[in-house]
Amino acid sequence: MFDAGGRHVWTSGRDGEGPGEYKGLWLLRGCLGATITAYDWQLYRITELDSDGVVTDTRGFDGAGPYGVPACSPDGDVVFTAWPDTEWELTQAKGTRYRWEMSLTRERDDNVMTLRSGIPGTERYIYSEYGASMPVTWGRDMAFAVTVTGVWYGSADDYELEHVDWNGGITRVARWNGPDLEVTREHLNRYRDAYLARYETAEERRSFERETWPEIRDGLSESFPAYVSGGLLPLPDGSVWVVPHAWRDLGGRAEFHLLGPDGTWLHRLMIPSGRTLLDAGPGWVLLLERGEFDEQSVAVYELVEGS
Repeated sequence: MFDAGGRHVWTSGRDGEGPGEYKGLWLLRGCLGATITAYDWQLYRITELDSDGVVTDTRGFDGAGPYGVPACSPDGDVVFTAWPDTEWELTQAKGTRYRWEMSLTRERDDNVMTLRSGIPGTERYIYSEYGASMPVTWGRDMAFAVTVTGVWYGSADDYELEHVDWNGGITRVARWNGPDLEVTREHLNRYRDAYLARYETAEERRSFERETWPEIRDGLSESFPAYVSGGLLPLPDGSVWVVPHAWRDLGGRAEFHLLGPDGTWLHRLMIPSGRTLLDAGPGWVLLLERGEFDEQSVAVYELVEGS
């Protein structure tokens, strides 16, 4: 834990599977009743800590656990996507592309309710004759953000989100304009060059371009997702920041969009490439920044109109 001035206050936890131990951490935002709520994505477990770093509660998920990271609702519920049925993949031919069908699930006091199902999710392809699959590079995926009134979600095909209320009904649709999502020749060249930089000799680079690159290139998506999985960041007032795909801006400025509680487009935020949006609030953003030698730091910036 660090205070507002960036000074270290305390450290809690260690590697392991017992109470107060973790295998893989993700901090959850806006959870009711705890100073810090952490999700262990390897143990499928939620841990709550008080302001001194003391563990106050630990609870797990039944079954296989969530696919991806769950989210807290303002009234204390947990919303997540369940693992899809994937047994049918074993019968598909090598090279087949498809999308998982996902659902939105709400859990409260061990009671589970499916808010929405049949949502196009992770874009994948079969890479072996035995049905083994993996996500498509630059492929589309489902994203969601929890607010007081329900959940905004979308499948990243275009600049559109739907809002489902806590009874499972669609109440609003948000649409806005954004940059062209086409994967261009320049995108492909930059991606290839990132691979070439790993090789030390000209012969190794030529061998990669001749023998390996064509298969990698053919496996890439032809368009970028409109936003990334985990790319919807809700604010306390119900508005939502929409996070773009990192490769789309070609090293320039990434274009973020702010939608109001009713889905109306409000603002555009341009962030220099190489910075990651961690958190935001009314008039400010928290960014992860990387230096010349890949050192990391975090910084809070005030948002100024037209800057």
